[in-house]
Amino acid sequence: MITNLLGPALEQIRTIPDQSIDLVATSPPFLALRNYNNLDGQWGSEATPADFLANLIDLTAEFRRVLAPHGSIAVELGDTYSGSGGSGGDYDPLGMRAGQPKTTRSAARTRVDGAGGHCNKGSGRPPRPAKGTGWPMRKSLTGVPTLYAWSLAYGRNLLDPDQTIEPWRIRNLITWARNNPPVGALGDKYRPATSYITVATTTRDRWFDLDAVRSPLTEPDRVQRRIKGSSRADGLGRPQSGIVQNADGAPPLDHWHDTEADGDLTWLVNTQGSGLAHYAMWPPKLAERLVLAMCPLEVCRTCGKPRRRLVDVAPSPVSSEQRAAGAPNGVQGPGAVGFGHRHLTRNATTTGWSDCGHDNYRPGVVLDPFAGTGTTLAVADLHGRDAIGIDLDPANQSLHAARYDEVKQSLFGVAPQLHGQMGLFA
Repeated sequence: MITNLLGPALEQIRTIPDQSIDLVATSPPFLALRNYNNLDGQWGSEATPADFLANLIDLTAEFRRVLAPHGSIAVELGDTYSGSGGSGGDYDPLGMRAGQPKTTRSAARTRVDGAGGHCNKGSGRPPRPAKGTGWPMRKSLTGVPTLYAWSLAYGRNLLDPDQTIEPWRIRNLITWARNNPPVGALGDKYRPATSYITVATTTRDRWFDLDAVRSPLTEPDRVQRRIKGSSRADGLGRPQSGIVQNADGAPPLDHWHDTEADGDLTWLVNTQGSGLAHYAMWPPKLAERLVLAMCPLEVCRTCGKPRRRLVDVAPSPVSSEQRAAGAPNGVQGPGAVGFGHRHLTRNATTTGWSDCGHDNYRPGVVLDPFAGTGTTLAVADLHGRDAIGIDLDPANQSLHAARYDEVKQSLFGVAPQLHGQMGLFA
């Protein structure tokens, strides 16, 4: 089931009950990058990086309130160059944002009187004193994505230490890279092709299903590891071949790479074409990896416990020659494993899912407070979760049905099939 809320993100998230969300997966409009339909108070139109970060930290405090104890957040942010022609955007001829509408700087007004859109309507935050221009030197990156992650880790806005927040546990800062970014103007810099996904939680024991997102065994370059002793030569002076293969498939790395020419899909996930008129949309496979790994399919309404995968790890047979060379059970291939790589070489079988005994389950719930065309919502629904989307622009919600069809086609082809890993719930 998908629920859509229309209005400012901070205002609408306050209508959501405490501890009712299992995963927040979202991509706020980046600072000073685009003007979305000239909406007053739109996110990203803040006057300075400090104001942008302050608004995002205010919203993240609400994430903590609505998040279930086992929940996580995944917030994607791209960086912005400080430059001429607007609030940090490079609007010069041939610049990165040449020809795009300049930001309205409406957030400067919003921060003072609380008027308008996503920024902080009704937050009651006091006006901020003037701090010069509030931007780094022209042509410098602002550092917003990493400043956000470390502000959460240390519990304070690193651009404004007067603003504090309860600290979060930063589990990953994922680099999402694309092989197909917009070209823009290069001049004296490399072609920007990355953004960053802050993955954070408040608990030491969050729900996380690594087995749901492992690479298939059919991608051997993603499941091979050099093993201890492989640098030694055999009796003929040739180096030992030391390859360990994980029968479960490899866990994703924290940089996401997709080389489509090879048919190899990991976590550099390229943007995808769409017939819809919208500036920026997540590729469905990016949202899919976040949803499958961090949103449980079922959560008990009585005790609040999510169902967790039950796994039987059976050691694989090892030959006497391999054991003589020091190989433990679980090794696939010749040689001996070292350096504690057992998690890379196990042979696991899913036997079922945990059961708290109450037999009163609800679907897992994904929240996207900047839902746009609804990619994350569609992915969640197609994988049996509930989803809540918030957006300021009613025009975006009118695109949801068409985007749903695009997502279904992208992930499953003509008819959706749930990959089989959750079939034990039936």
